[in-house]
Amino acid sequence: MLGNTQSYDIALTTFSPEGRLFQVEYAFEAVRKGTPIMGIRGSDGVVLTAALRKHALQEPNHNDKIFTIDTSIGTAIAGLSGDARHLVRYTRELAQINHLTFDEPIPVKTLSKKVSDHIQSYTQQGGTRPYGVSMLLIGVDSAPQLYLTTPIGAFWSYKAHAVGMGADQMNSMLEKEYSPSLTVEEALHLAIRIHKETNATPLQPEGLVAAKVTTADKKFVQLKEKAIQQILNSA
Repeated sequence: MLGNTQSYDIALTTFSPEGRLFQVEYAFEAVRKGTPIMGIRGSDGVVLTAALRKHALQEPNHNDKIFTIDTSIGTAIAGLSGDARHLVRYTRELAQINHLTFDEPIPVKTLSKKVSDHIQSYTQQGGTRPYGVSMLLIGVDSAPQLYLTTPIGAFWSYKAHAVGMGADQMNSMLEKEYSPSLTVEEALHLAIRIHKETNATPLQPEGLVAAKVTTADKKFVQLKEKAIQQILNSA
């Protein structure tokens, strides 16, 4: 049995005797080691936050964690950035197709399901590997929405959730402090404070990105560094 372990490790479509797909587990490990992201659904909207890994000579304004998908939809990614760019492009295409076909924004649940169907197809065919990334998708349609996609193609709706390095501690704090009555501004303060308290080194505003969508205008907006700095100072 030990002699066959490597073949199970290489072949994506072959289950081990324990019922495991090792390539899928490796994809989840890439997500667990990614920089942390967080989404919180409030009473009047939903927010996203993400930490950034910055090198000394890297362009400080580079953001590879939070992306706009549609006017009222955005996403944050944890895992392999290259895989994420491909999924972001695919997700934007789905949103555009819905606009052209139905002349209206795509519901966040529908978008999450279609993206997850695409992700799942990469877990069951030879010559490919699973996407090593999870996405938090937020938006406002009939109500604020927060969805998580995973490397196996499963997706779930959350009130609040964190993914990536240190996610267990962050989710534990969310479970204790989350309330459905949180406003968008309160949710932003909570998310940034949790990032600050769980970060291994002192958190600087250029090391954090944030975005929000409110029920009032249904527009996905990324926060300026100055606004993040103000929240960090008060957190």
